[in-house]
Amino acid sequence: MKFRILIFIFILQGCGGGSSSVDEPIVSSSSTNNSQTSGCSVAVNTQEGYTWPALNWEIASPETQGMCPDQINEAIEYAFQSDNYTGSVMVIRNGYIVAEQYSNNRSSTDLVTSWSVAKSFTSMLVGLAIEDSLINSLDQKVSDFINKWKSGEKEIITLRQLMNVQTALELLDGGDLYNADDQLQISIDRNLIGTPGEKLYSYSNSDVMLAGHVVEQASGTNLQEYLDSRIAGTIRFSGEWWKDNTGNTMAYCCLDSTPRDFARFGLLFSRNGVWEDQQLIPSSWVSESTTKALEGEYGFYWWPAGNNGYSALGVQGQIISIYPEEDLVILRFSSYTRMGDGSAIRKGNNYHSTQEPMNFDNSIFLEKVFSSIEN
Repeated sequence: MKFRILIFIFILQGCGGGSSSVDEPIVSSSSTNNSQTSGCSVAVNTQEGYTWPALNWEIASPETQGMCPDQINEAIEYAFQSDNYTGSVMVIRNGYIVAEQYSNNRSSTDLVTSWSVAKSFTSMLVGLAIEDSLINSLDQKVSDFINKWKSGEKEIITLRQLMNVQTALELLDGGDLYNADDQLQISIDRNLIGTPGEKLYSYSNSDVMLAGHVVEQASGTNLQEYLDSRIAGTIRFSGEWWKDNTGNTMAYCCLDSTPRDFARFGLLFSRNGVWEDQQLIPSSWVSESTTKALEGEYGFYWWPAGNNGYSALGVQGQIISIYPEEDLVILRFSSYTRMGDGSAIRKGNNYHSTQEPMNFDNSIFLEKVFSSIEN
């Protein structure tokens, strides 16, 4: 089946292209278990495959993996509507790419940016640091890693509170944080405006900046290097994490990679932290860090997705949604331009350029794809 191709460009200055390029699904040979179901235009296979991506992904048609292409087509058309500035859409089922489309002058090798999708990477790295005995537990005091907090009113704040929007620290405007030369210092210097453990607001970039700092202090390396050494090499993920003008990793955002590599991260979580024969992320951490989202609440830097799934989300419709029961990963990213001198250092004219979609709702898009499952 061939997906319709629509052409758009996506740009923004904030806190996320020309001849269309589409990797077309390969239709597998006929199965002995095909069935025409619920009005789908093609027979849908009820016995799917199971694979792991090597250096390159395997590609299959949706119907060979238990999904009706009609609804997926609708989801892609919805995402690529005029003024949505969608750069890429991918659907992964059973480890296969079953749908993939890019905007004009974009392809599978072009970078997209995470915006706050990166928060879920930081969450994963916290779990790995606990597994590596670099952090004692979620109930360890953050002041163990921030000397300035010792013997003060912020000394009692725990890592668990940091990861669940319960620090009761002053809330910083996202733009003020993104535009600061030293984003770590202004996150540390926030005033306490309540009692740690209280949830005074629902979201905080600065808290995640501190969680990243905890991992870096505990591991003795930066987030990029820790990610590369613990996960990226095995799953073949390649990305570049932005730093502020003083060299602090922007743990709350701003990881640049390709959609296909972001899909590897999604597949790792879809399969409970396992990659081929290795348990890369403890299953206990996958469970603990995603349970709140599965129960309908933001926590540990993951969002609810419905249908027994959870999402890593970024501003302007950056999405990695994961449905473990269906071994399904759905991704949507904006068209992205790295502005400035080309480096991943947030300073001066170096910033992320994406644009707000005008006719796009995450839940509508995700439901269109999810509803394609026929088995």
